[in-house]
Amino acid sequence: MASPWATPEELRLHLRLASIDTESAAVKIAEAEGIIRGALEQDIDAVTADVAGLVGNGRRVINLPQLPVTSVTSVTVDGTVLDAADWRVNRYGILTRGGACWALDADIEVVYDHGYDQVPAPVKQVCLQVAGRAWVRAAATGLSAESLGDRSVTYDKDRPGDQLTAYEERLLRPYALGNESR
Repeated sequence: MASPWATPEELRLHLRLASIDTESAAVKIAEAEGIIRGALEQDIDAVTADVAGLVGNGRRVINLPQLPVTSVTSVTVDGTVLDAADWRVNRYGILTRGGACWALDADIEVVYDHGYDQVPAPVKQVCLQVAGRAWVRAAATGLSAESLGDRSVTYDKDRPGDQLTAYEERLLRPYALGNESR
C-alpha cells in the first residue's frame, strides 16, 4: 500500500494533544484506513497494473471494481485480447463495448490503473476522526457510572469504536461504488 493517509503529528494536532506516542498513533491511523477501505470497498491509494476478473453480463457496459480509473492497459475476453477501438472506459469505471454487448458469462480480464495519487481531503479528514475516536476511546475504561452500596456498574453503551458515523459515511459517499456496481 501507499504511505499512510495521515501522520501521527497530524493526529496529535487533530486531538490537540501536547505529545503523542507515534507508534501507537500510526497503528490507530492504519486501523482507520482499513475501516474506511472496508466501508468503501475501495483501495483509494493509486494502484498500477491491477487485474480485474469480471464476468460478461450480456449488456454493453460493465463496471470495474475500483475507482477512479486512470487508465486501462488491456481488455481480454475468453483469452482473446480486444483491440482498443472495441472498448472505451471512463474514470467512473464504466467499461463500454463499442457496438456490441459483453458476452453473457464470458471471462473478462481487465488490466488497469486506479486510485488517487494523493488521498482526497474528505477521506483524510474521516481517517483522522476515526483514528482520533479510537485514540480517545482506548484511554476510556468503558464505565459511565459506578456505585458502591449494593454494587451497581453502568457501562458506556455509546462506544462506536471503529464504526463510521452517518456524517462520515456522507463525506465518504462520493468515493464508494454506486448501487449498480455492488
